[in-house]
Amino acid sequence: MYSLEKRPPSQVDAFTAEVIRSAVVAITDEMKSNLMRTAYNMIIYEAEDFTVGLFDADGNTVSIGLGLPMFIRGLSDAIKAKIAYWGKKEIFPGDILLTNDPQVMGSHLNHMIFTLPIFHDGALVAFSSSMGHWQDVGGVLGAVTRDIFSEGLQIPFVKSFRAGQENPEITSILRANVRVPERAMGDMRAQLASIRTGERRVMHLLTRYGNQAFKDSIRQIYEQSERLARAAVEKIPDGDHPPTGVSVAPARTP
Repeated sequence: MYSLEKRPPSQVDAFTAEVIRSAVVAITDEMKSNLMRTAYNMIIYEAEDFTVGLFDADGNTVSIGLGLPMFIRGLSDAIKAKIAYWGKKEIFPGDILLTNDPQVMGSHLNHMIFTLPIFHDGALVAFSSSMGHWQDVGGVLGAVTRDIFSEGLQIPFVKSFRAGQENPEITSILRANVRVPERAMGDMRAQLASIRTGERRVMHLLTRYGNQAFKDSIRQIYEQSERLARAAVEKIPDGDHPPTGVSVAPARTP
């Protein structure tokens, strides 16, 4: 969890930080639009069962282009799990990290999570990532599943691309385990296009402002968010507070 404690003072000015804040929001909006416009199945482009986002080098959320709000935390958790699995020293430019492990995302096997590390001047600066719901990942039809093995194809932590080169064995496994491979491959290409859009746009920011200004700006965003959140919580009076719009019946007197 990000904390304000024991942080050296930031060197970036407030104007640059605001420009970068607005830019990362615009980038994830573009990533979202690209995914919706190029996906093959309506669960993505109509039901918006997806999310895209940018994350710092530790996997903390920078900006999210939401489909469904319930995914706002899971993508960050998935990236942190990938970092823990490979270690930053085993993640290289051009790698694309893939999994659909439900224990990572807190979801189900239909959610494919592609993650692209963003390097600049030899340093890992950020991640661009996309989770999309594929219509089919194998499994049984028309029956109740009682274990994960009957739900469909499980993808552990793998690299679908290594140093910019596609891993054809991984793609072949995906194609062989879906009933309409053309649709699945179309959704995969849409997700890849989305995260590469994020990489390309962030690289423009890094080229213009530099790695340190980018990192300091993101840190200022975190710090401002924490201050605002703490100030809002402090205004809440002590006591029990039911959710808004929920009526609570008075306790009965015996």
